[in-house]
Amino acid sequence: MIRKNGTRLGLVVVFTVLMGHAGPGLAQQAGRDPAPGQPQPGGTTYIDLAHPVTSSGTLDLWQVTSTQGARVMLKVYRPDGDRLLLVGTSPLETVSAGGIATFSCRIPVARNDLIGCFCPDSSCVDAFSDGDTISAVGDMGSGPLASYTPGVGSPAIFAAGSLLADVPSTAATDLVVPVVARTPGFNGTLWSTSLEIHNPSDGIAQIALFFNRSNANNTTPAASAQAEIQPKSTVVFDDLLDEAFALSDDVGSVDIVSSEPVFAHARIANYGGVAGSFGQSAIAVAVAWALGEDDVPGTNPDAGNATLFECRENTDFRCNLGIASVANVPLAVTVTAWIGLDAVGTPLALDLEPFSHTQVNRVLQSMGISASDGVRLVVSANPGSSGRFFAYISSVDNRSGDAVFLLGDREPTLP
Repeated sequence: MIRKNGTRLGLVVVFTVLMGHAGPGLAQQAGRDPAPGQPQPGGTTYIDLAHPVTSSGTLDLWQVTSTQGARVMLKVYRPDGDRLLLVGTSPLETVSAGGIATFSCRIPVARNDLIGCFCPDSSCVDAFSDGDTISAVGDMGSGPLASYTPGVGSPAIFAAGSLLADVPSTAATDLVVPVVARTPGFNGTLWSTSLEIHNPSDGIAQIALFFNRSNANNTTPAASAQAEIQPKSTVVFDDLLDEAFALSDDVGSVDIVSSEPVFAHARIANYGGVAGSFGQSAIAVAVAWALGEDDVPGTNPDAGNATLFECRENTDFRCNLGIASVANVPLAVTVTAWIGLDAVGTPLALDLEPFSHTQVNRVLQSMGISASDGVRLVVSANPGSSGRFFAYISSVDNRSGDAVFLLGDREPTLP
């Protein structure tokens, strides 16, 4: 997440370097058949450059085709400057001639990882047919790109998995809290946001906070702040917008950029009643997991949609929809509403400025949907939109002012 703001640009360059280092878990893991940890002799390793992994999570299934039949091993690589780091491999599997073979594995992956395969035999020369690839002789582990030869091809391996779903609670160096607020609301509610950031590492975390004002271009942040967190320690902002940004009445999202991976979560509470506060928790999520208009061959066409179910509006509850943009380009999204297989209401077209946030209060009413329970909202980036986003709903009890925050779910990428 790079901005034109000078301070942030300098920080991001440093953080990118830190994130690129290989850990001990990135050693060669190929050759589990016959002996774990022993690379297979001979053969060729192919890597597909045209179809990178589209989301972070765990790769649990993979598929491969071979017209002649072959032994193949799935491999996942992570680009690191002029090197490729081997993240993990599957066991060596045998594919029958023709058809599609499906295998299980468990490999942690991140967005933009590269999928390839190792073929120990000459019989899998048909593994690639079109597109951009690189290849190298032998069962390759982590190594320089100079070890590979550019080529043309597109693997018959689908870069997809049954559990390529984002796990929202994880440490990262670039996070976003999709919504923060310090403002009066509907029915006498009065909202304020607290933020806790924990540094689980053994090093000091230098933190930069950037406030993105709703419905505004935040290429230059509306406000910013810095903090330092000691190892294994936590910093707490009880009233975030006032303490960190000196803002008395505002709504938006907050980016957290850190020199060390950190956890963070916010509590957006209603202090407008006499019985104490009622609040909702909003976990800070890794920016790398944001959704976009991804067109990746062989993947689920719905993998780029944010699904928000159980949106309801009646005398007891109201439903607010929010979108947080995490890219430095404009974003256009479409919101549709469904009950079962039936589309209901009028779709919403929302346009967001770079690094912006927007919230549609009582969204079902805005879509022309009368009092209803069990409405499912689907948010998707418009074709050609290069922006990336998170979506959420906040379901608010009209009587107490209590609220529940739900981050949009996404479907896996395996067809």
